[in-house]
Amino acid sequence: MPPRYPQDCPEGFMSRYFVVSGDTMSIIAQYFGTTAAELIAINPHITDPNVLYLGDVLCVPGFRKPTTCPANFQGRYEVKDGDTMFSIAREFNISEEELINANQHIPNPEFIFPFDVLCVPEKHP
Repeated sequence: MPPRYPQDCPEGFMSRYFVVSGDTMSIIAQYFGTTAAELIAINPHITDPNVLYLGDVLCVPGFRKPTTCPANFQGRYEVKDGDTMFSIAREFNISEEELINANQHIPNPEFIFPFDVLCVPEKHP
């Protein structure tokens, strides 16, 4: 079966993901911090979501930015390859919990991606 491509991707899902061996809608959804149901809904070109082929192209969430940051924050941070919430929190001398709480636009803090933008709360003294 040749790879399937979306005609268009909806707002918020403008990035593209190429299916690799072992992928399922659930695995891909978890990786991108969304639900399998939402991923299936925005990829109607995949007629049977239980059957993915190598090279299929899916619309996935784009880079995430906060609309506003909470009061008392020191700035914004653009995620780099290899960053984790823990490593970013350490870099800014704040707790991981504080960083997660300040970034409600990230649905699953275990999955952050390069170019995501985070609000960074004020430093501890």
